Amino acid sequence: MAIERMKFLSMTGDENILDFVIANDLIGSGFQPENALKVLEKGWKLTYFTYDTTIKEYIKKAKNLINKLDLNYEIKDVKLQRNPEEIKQEIDKAENRLNSLINDIDKKEEEIKKLGESIEPINHLKNVPVDLQNLYDLKYMRFRFGKISKDNYEQLISELEHTDAVIVELDRDENEVWIIYFTPDEISEKVDSYFKVMKFERVWLPKEIAGKPSEVLDKVEKYIENSKKEIESLKQKLILTREENGRELLNNLLQLEMLEKINKVKKYMAHDDKGSFYIVGWIPTRNLKEILLKLEKDNVEYVVKNHDEVASTPPTKLENNRLIRPFESIVNMYGIPNYTEMDPTWFVALTAFIMFGFMFGDIGHGLVVTIVGLILAKRKSSLGPVLTAGGISSIIFGFLYGSIFGKEDIIKGILLSPMDNITNMLIAGIATGAVLIIIAMIFNIKNGIKNKDTGKIFFDKNGLAGLIFYTTILVLIVGFLLKGKMIISLAISTILILIPLILILFKEKLENLIKKDKNNVKVPIVEKIFELIEMLLSMASNTISFVRLAAFAINHVGLCMAVYILADMFSGAGSIAVAIIGNIIVIALEGLIVAIQVLRLEYYELFSRFYTGDGKEYIPIENQK
Repeated sequence: MAIERMKFLSMTGDENILDFVIANDLIGSGFQPENALKVLEKGWKLTYFTYDTTIKEYIKKAKNLINKLDLNYEIKDVKLQRNPEEIKQEIDKAENRLNSLINDIDKKEEEIKKLGESIEPINHLKNVPVDLQNLYDLKYMRFRFGKISKDNYEQLISELEHTDAVIVELDRDENEVWIIYFTPDEISEKVDSYFKVMKFERVWLPKEIAGKPSEVLDKVEKYIENSKKEIESLKQKLILTREENGRELLNNLLQLEMLEKINKVKKYMAHDDKGSFYIVGWIPTRNLKEILLKLEKDNVEYVVKNHDEVASTPPTKLENNRLIRPFESIVNMYGIPNYTEMDPTWFVALTAFIMFGFMFGDIGHGLVVTIVGLILAKRKSSLGPVLTAGGISSIIFGFLYGSIFGKEDIIKGILLSPMDNITNMLIAGIATGAVLIIIAMIFNIKNGIKNKDTGKIFFDKNGLAGLIFYTTILVLIVGFLLKGKMIISLAISTILILIPLILILFKEKLENLIKKDKNNVKVPIVEKIFELIEMLLSMASNTISFVRLAAFAINHVGLCMAVYILADMFSGAGSIAVAIIGNIIVIALEGLIVAIQVLRLEYYELFSRFYTGDGKEYIPIENQK
């Protein structure tokens, strides 16, 4: 439950091996790069790397090839083995080889299709024992080949003596008749016009088709058969190509994708005119030993420094267990922790757990929230574990209050009933808030110690001075309420109250004295007094603000009472329906409001006292965009 320690790592080496260093040493190591030109000395003549735009093009090309080959190999461990130019050449070769095979197959299949379409009409001529070339060579006659509907054919036959044509029937089916008709050359146009009126569909035979129709059909069928064998042979070559080059092609694609990732992270890196690269960034301390061994093996020079030895700010990597980790989202909504301050995730997990149950204590309602949370968690929703924790807290406080679906007459509460003990609930709420505020002040002092900030430790309103003042006031109030008198003498009380206020009032001057800083900015005393008054009002209002813990617990009972009073106005199924719908509304509406109140108390009353949240997100090189 802390922020993981980081080391600053700077590297330099021959830029010819940079891609391999990034791919094989840095990616997966947890290294987060920083902008080298901004971090390194300004006097160095360094420039950024150029972006290789062709890699995206070749990634697309490789994916198209993989889709064409329908590859589904799984390659888990990919390491950069070639430079970009070698990989591009391999992909170009594979593309040419594959496209050549696919184009040959497509051409053959298209040729077969066209041949099939062209000889289909010849099937109707197969019984004609005449060489087609003889028909093409007729000098004084013209022949036409085609089809006509049965009805029109019958009409033609009936008017045959007027048509000036000789008609030969070749074939017929249910609706059409295939025919050849002959007519003298000089009147062919007139006869053709007549046949056109009769809706004769002429079929044009290619001049290349010569010989007897039966012989032509035999030749074409043999040619098609041979072409199909060629296609099958080409497909076998395609399968062989898939088997021989598929895995290599996939490997090349993955290497290209790695190179593209390398391209993106190169924007943080720099090189000089002597051919050396420069990389700087942060690495988790636990990963340092492993990466240094790799760098030494690849002849990369490096320097390791602590975070306080460089100007760059370390990123924040939170290190929490599985139970607490879901609450990181609540912390991050306010801001990522600074590297040099404490991680408040565990504090949020504990306080949010307590406050949600305090305000929404109910066994039945908590069980529903828990179930919803478990369903969301199973669906990998980050909200799921948080809801589950809230539901469990509600169940625990439900047993303390003796409340099941808003009814307090089913079981006896272990502690108290909110509605029957309003005063005690209000006191408990304020007391809880006071304790949490004191803890928040202690955290602020702890952060001051970590950052060696004297002002924050001793003179801050949330430092030691503020803590002594606040606890003194609390002790005096509690003592007066319990015993009816001051439990600390007036002299000691005055010292414990006035001295912290004076320290807070002159915080800046005291800090400057300790730091021996003469360039201090003078702030008018009136302004400082108003700031002090604002602090006093803020402390009072922040403490009283926690009365909402009790208010919402009491409000929960009141809402449920209203639901059951409304349900009693109905009978039978109607009463049950109103009770169910009412409880659903209470869970949804009040649950949401209570969650918002928890966040408000966390952010405004607690976080504002000790937490800055101005940290830098940890994004390792493998997750850079």
